[in-house]
Amino acid sequence: MYFHQLDELTINVSTARNMEDADWLSFLEGTLAISRSLRVATKVSICSLYAYPDARQRMMASEFLVRHHLEKMGRVAVVTENILARGAMTAFSWIMPKVGLSAFRNEDAAAAFHWLHEAGTFDEAQAMLIWNDAQRTLGMTVGSIPPGSIG
Repeated sequence: MYFHQLDELTINVSTARNMEDADWLSFLEGTLAISRSLRVATKVSICSLYAYPDARQRMMASEFLVRHHLEKMGRVAVVTENILARGAMTAFSWIMPKVGLSAFRNEDAAAAFHWLHEAGTFDEAQAMLIWNDAQRTLGMTVGSIPPGSIG
C-alpha cells in the first residue's frame, strides 16, 4: 500500500489481491490519522486498487465517515485495467451523477488528475510524479498492467 497527501488530493495505490475487513478498517484509520496529522481536508482522491471493497466494507466506510464527522469527497478517480470494474463504475456514475466517481485506465492517469483538479487544489505535475513513484515503490513498472488485473 502506498499513501500520499498532496494538498487536497489523496493518492492511494495498492497491489493487494484481496481485502479482509480488518485490513480495510486499518486502511481507513491509517488514512484518517495521516490526514489529521497533516491538517489537510481531502476533497479529491485517486486510487489504484486490484482488490475492491465488498458491500460490507463499503458499509464500514460509510459508517466510518459518519462516526468521524467526515464530509464525502468531491470526486474519486479509480484507476484499474479491470474492464468489468471500469464498466461498472461508469454505469454507476451515469445512474448517480452526483457521486463524483470516474474510472480510468493506468495510461490515462494524467487525465484522471486533470478531472480531479477541477474539484480540488493540488499541482497536477507533482501528483503525476508521486503516482509514478508509487508504482516504482510497489514494484510495478510505471504504466504497466499488473498480472491478473484485466477482467
